[in-house]
Amino acid sequence: MSAGPGVLPAKRRIAIIAVAAVAIAASLAGLRNGFVQDDVVLIVDNARLHDLGGWREILTSPYWPPPWTEDLYRPVTSLLLATQFVLGRGSPLVFRVISSLLYATAAVAVLGLAARLSPRRVAIGAALLFAAHPAHVEAVALGVGQSELVVGLLAAVMTLRYLDRRRQADGGLGAGDWAVLGALYLAGCLVKENALVLPGLLLGAELLLVPDRGRPRARRLGPGFGFLAALGGLVLLARMTVLSGRLAGTSIAEGLDGLNAGGRALTMLAVIPRWARLLLWPAHLQADYSPQEIVAATRFGSVQAVGLGMALGVVAVAWLARRRMPVVSFGLAWCAVALLPVSNVLVPTGIVLAERTLFLPSIGLVLAGGGLAGGLWQGGGAARVRWRRAATIGCALLVAMGVVRGARRYAVWHDEASFSIRSAEDAPRSYRTQKAYAYTLFEQGRREEAIETYHHALALAPPGHIWRVRNDLARRYFEAGDARGAEEQLRASLSDSPGQEETWNYLVLALLAEGAYVEAAREADSAVARGLSAELFGGLRALADSAIEARAPSGSIRIRVRPPPRER
Repeated sequence: MSAGPGVLPAKRRIAIIAVAAVAIAASLAGLRNGFVQDDVVLIVDNARLHDLGGWREILTSPYWPPPWTEDLYRPVTSLLLATQFVLGRGSPLVFRVISSLLYATAAVAVLGLAARLSPRRVAIGAALLFAAHPAHVEAVALGVGQSELVVGLLAAVMTLRYLDRRRQADGGLGAGDWAVLGALYLAGCLVKENALVLPGLLLGAELLLVPDRGRPRARRLGPGFGFLAALGGLVLLARMTVLSGRLAGTSIAEGLDGLNAGGRALTMLAVIPRWARLLLWPAHLQADYSPQEIVAATRFGSVQAVGLGMALGVVAVAWLARRRMPVVSFGLAWCAVALLPVSNVLVPTGIVLAERTLFLPSIGLVLAGGGLAGGLWQGGGAARVRWRRAATIGCALLVAMGVVRGARRYAVWHDEASFSIRSAEDAPRSYRTQKAYAYTLFEQGRREEAIETYHHALALAPPGHIWRVRNDLARRYFEAGDARGAEEQLRASLSDSPGQEETWNYLVLALLAEGAYVEAAREADSAVARGLSAELFGGLRALADSAIEARAPSGSIRIRVRPPPRER
C-alpha cells in the first residue's frame, strides 16, 4: 500500500524520529540549566532584548550592548532571543527548549542531506552520530549559541535544495529557486557572520556532486551566485553602517595579540590537531582556550608541522577521492569552508578556538564519513555482511557514548558557580578560567583561596592583560570593604598598563573611600592630563574637593563598583 500525497514512507518517518529523539536525548540534561557566561551579558543584562517593542533599535544596533564595546551585527539572532525572553518572561527554560528543538531540526536536516549522498542506513548512522556529538554541547547549552544551530540548519537546507534542483532532468535553477536560496542566505548572514561562506558550500556541491553535462556552468549559474554575492555585500555594508565603518570585530583573542597574518597562520596550524581531536574524539571538552591553553606561535615547530601535515593530508585525500568517492571530497571541502571564518588568517577574531564554532564544520565531517562508509557498504559477500554488522554495532556504541558524554557535559553549564569551578579544572592554564574561579571563591567566602587563585591567574595572564586580573581583584577588595587592598592592586595595574581609564577611575574611587581626598584629587588631575575622560575625572575631582572643603572624615564616601564587562 503506497503512502498518500504528502505522507512520508514509514522507514523515513522512523529514521527522522530516531535522529530527532537522539538529539533531544543528548540535550535533555541541559533543560534545567540557568543563564551562564555570555547568556548573562547578552540576554539577562541586555535591556534592549526585554521588549519586542524595541525591534527597530535591535535592527539598527550592534549585537554586544553597552557598557561593553559595541561589536558585531546579528539582528536576527537578537530578535530570536528577544522573542524567547518575552514569551518566557525571562525564564531560561524557554531558551533551553528552543535550543534543543533547533538542534533536533538541524540533525534531521543533516539526515536529509546525507540521504541524498549515501545509502540509507549509512545516512541514518551519520545523522545519529551528528545528533549525539558531544562537541555540540556548548552551542546547545547557551541561548546565544542558537546562532550556530540556525546557521548549521540553513546550510543543510540550502545545500539540500540546491542539489535536488541541480540533479533534476533539466538541471536548472530558476529565479524562484535563487530567491529562496537568497532569502535563506540573507537570514543566515544576519544570524551570524560565518554564514557568509554558505555559497562556498553550494559551489563545492556543484563542482564535486553535480555531474558535468557538458553545459557551460558559469553562464547558467553565474547570475545566481552573483546574486548571493551581492546579498553578502549588502550585509557587509549594513554591518559597517551599524558599527560606524568597522567591518571586523574590535575584540581580538589574547593569543593573537600583536601577530601579523604569518604569525596567526603559525598559531592556527597548532590549532588544527585540536580541531581534529574535537571533531573525531571529543573525550575532553573545555569552555576556554585562552593563553596559556593556546600560545601564540612565533616560529615553525613540531606542533605546526603536525598541523600542516594534517592539512595537506586532508587536501590530498579530498583530491584523490574526488572521482571515486566525491562525497568524501565534498565533506572535507565543507569542513574547510566552514572553518575559514574562524581560522584567523584573513581576519583576526575574538577567539582562537571555541567548541561552538565546530557545529557547522561537523556537518561536513559526518558527510565525509558517510561517503567513506557508503563506498565500503555496497556489495555482497560474507566479508561485507560482517563489516556492515560491525559498523552498525560500532555506530550504536558511539551514539550511546556521545549521548552519555553530552549529558555529563551539560552539568558544567548549570550555573555560574558550576561553570567557573569546572572550567578551571578543564582549562587549568587559562588565566580567564582561574580569574572566574577566584571570583566564585570570593562569593563563597573562601577569601584566602580566592586571593591565591587570583595570583595564579596573574602568573598565567599575557603581559597586556595582567591589568585586567588586578582590576578584578581590586573590585573584590572593594566589595569586601578593603579600599587599601584595592588601591595596592590598582597602582600595580597602572604600572603594567598606565593608559587604562578603568584603572584610574577605580584608583580615585579607592582613595576617596580611604579618605585620602587630596591624593584622590591629584590622581584625577593626572588622569585628565593623560587625555582620559575630562567629564568623568572632573566629576571625581569635584567630589574630592567637596570632601576636602567639608573636612569629611575617612569612610564618609561609600563606593559601590559596578561589575566589569565580561571578557569574550
